[in-house]
Amino acid sequence: MKNFWINTYGCQTNGHESDRLSHMLKSLGLVDATSAEESDVLIFQTCSIRNTAAQKILTHISQAKKLRRKSGRKQIICVIGCLSAEEKKYKEFDGVDIVLGSNQLETLVEMLCGEKPDTRFGTGYSIIIQHGCENFCSYCIVPYVRGKEYSRPVDEIVKELEEIKSTDKVIYLLGQNVNSYKCPTTGTDFVGLLDRLCGLEGDFVLNFMSSHPKDFDRRVVDSIFRNKKIERNIHLPMQSGCDKILSAMNRGYTVKDYLEKIEMLRKTVPDVRITTDIICGFPDETPEDFLKTVEVFKLIKFNSAFIFPYSRRTGTVADKMDNQIDDKEKRKRTTMLLEIQRGLV
Repeated sequence: MKNFWINTYGCQTNGHESDRLSHMLKSLGLVDATSAEESDVLIFQTCSIRNTAAQKILTHISQAKKLRRKSGRKQIICVIGCLSAEEKKYKEFDGVDIVLGSNQLETLVEMLCGEKPDTRFGTGYSIIIQHGCENFCSYCIVPYVRGKEYSRPVDEIVKELEEIKSTDKVIYLLGQNVNSYKCPTTGTDFVGLLDRLCGLEGDFVLNFMSSHPKDFDRRVVDSIFRNKKIERNIHLPMQSGCDKILSAMNRGYTVKDYLEKIEMLRKTVPDVRITTDIICGFPDETPEDFLKTVEVFKLIKFNSAFIFPYSRRTGTVADKMDNQIDDKEKRKRTTMLLEIQRGLV
């Protein structure tokens, strides 16, 4: 086994996880393959949030198995990530050599290489601080596949950062909702964790994602302002600019709430860079509802936005809602918002 290829799908967290996995494999002597077909190890880093992405992943896994049978190569196919938690639902996982859930990168590397990897990350290191989610947004499958929220002990996170901060200058704190972090042993909350980590000596910067607007408050903003080690990049998913749709999504905030948080953040941290997520074509989103999102989107002028058509996920509340929007209309709204975004940046 000499080389590997990682196919990454879905959210930003998966991108960071794939970078981290790549580093660990390289630390044990493996190199990037020239293509997925020529790799000794083919790894699918999966995401279950959007159904269209999940179906695309499953198609690619099936194609990879067919190509392996046709070529006769002894290629190891691995599937990792939150889609793997639904393993029994998908026949496409039959014949896959290794199937692991989220947060099991080191386990995968040990299974492949037979030894522990180097977990240092030279160009940016990802630290998982919180697992799971209990927000139950009506469109999201994550609470069902990743389970209840669990935060890692603050001392454990501090120890990990102490070990890598001399070589890794960019640190990413990751969680489904980092703002809900609460140490199970000391009760330290997210702001307390930020203050503790920023108090450590060393030349490094902290990033965190993702925040939930309902939990993103004055204390978090003040922590960003007073701690110069926190990078001025904040990802704050809005999802919609219409109160009716936000309520149907079970997001827990209004457009007014969101705008007040953006104003507070920009007034307190003038050099902040704000990015967001937007879902177009959520069930019962009328053209008038969508135009409200367009209006708010133009008003805020995000530095960047991840804009997607609504994707139905079996098992979620939204999947059972009436007035589903047809795919053509969802794509039309998505394209419109993307074009507006290109004109703002």
